[in-house]
Amino acid sequence: MDFRRRRPSSQTLDWVERVAGARVVAWRRMTGGIGSVVHRLTIDHGSYRDVLVLRQYEHADSDMAERFAQAVAAGGAALVRHEAATLRAVHDAGLPAPEPIAADADGRESDGHPAILMTRLPGRLDVTPADPEGWLRQIAAMAVRIHDVQVAAGPFEERIDAAAPVIPASATRPAVWEAAFGILRQQAPEPATCFIHRDFQLFNLLWRRGRLTGVVDWTRSCTGPADFDTGHCRLNLAVMFGADWAERLRLAYEAEAGRAIDPWWDLYAVTAYSDEWRRFIPVQVAGRAPVDTAGMTSRVEDLLEATLGRL
Repeated sequence: MDFRRRRPSSQTLDWVERVAGARVVAWRRMTGGIGSVVHRLTIDHGSYRDVLVLRQYEHADSDMAERFAQAVAAGGAALVRHEAATLRAVHDAGLPAPEPIAADADGRESDGHPAILMTRLPGRLDVTPADPEGWLRQIAAMAVRIHDVQVAAGPFEERIDAAAPVIPASATRPAVWEAAFGILRQQAPEPATCFIHRDFQLFNLLWRRGRLTGVVDWTRSCTGPADFDTGHCRLNLAVMFGADWAERLRLAYEAEAGRAIDPWWDLYAVTAYSDEWRRFIPVQVAGRAPVDTAGMTSRVEDLLEATLGRL
């Protein structure tokens, strides 16, 4: 049976009921994830009901997610413990993050699938903002807020191998990629490090009535360059909407933070793009908006050109 399509197992639901001290009366698979399976659970406490979120790691929806699943298999207990600890720290620091209820890092209680049970944040994914400028300003302000918080975290992990770059097969301007990789082969600038989300992008943000209400998926959070966070978000914006959206986010962040984003770290984040993105971005969008996969690489190349122009 395909884990991605079935309900949580009875063993998993028993574990949830034990740690929540209440009965699970309904569940619904939430869409958009590529590295884990997430269910919304309705919990009956007798006098009232509330909703919790169950995240489990298992089969993947793309090669990237498969590599993530393999990382979970290799060191899943540590990864899940890190996620739970980070959720506790950022929630207690006042960031709009889920509060962890319980974690089953080795999967012993949750049918062999490492699991985290957490509170549900208000809001939902918004990939069709009615007010794009206000939407981008709020994203920028949230990034600055995250980078200002005092949370201890592990070191930054390398995202790409600048010494052995790969140009996407779909590239239409290979010279742009070569120019970007040429810059990345130079010595990386020493950034001022801080706490970063490390997967800060529109698919991990929740909105309600035009207001940014929550940030989810803190699995890879660490201490690192803030400009990687903004670069990764800019890449996702270019992939979905175009380089102009990414540039407007940069300007909004720079205005909010009072400093310029280093183009080296922008290039480092943006060149993580590969043809695989054309497969998993539609999974994350999950039918909420049209996705122009054919023009995706060209939009990323527009962003690379704009970033190179800032050097």
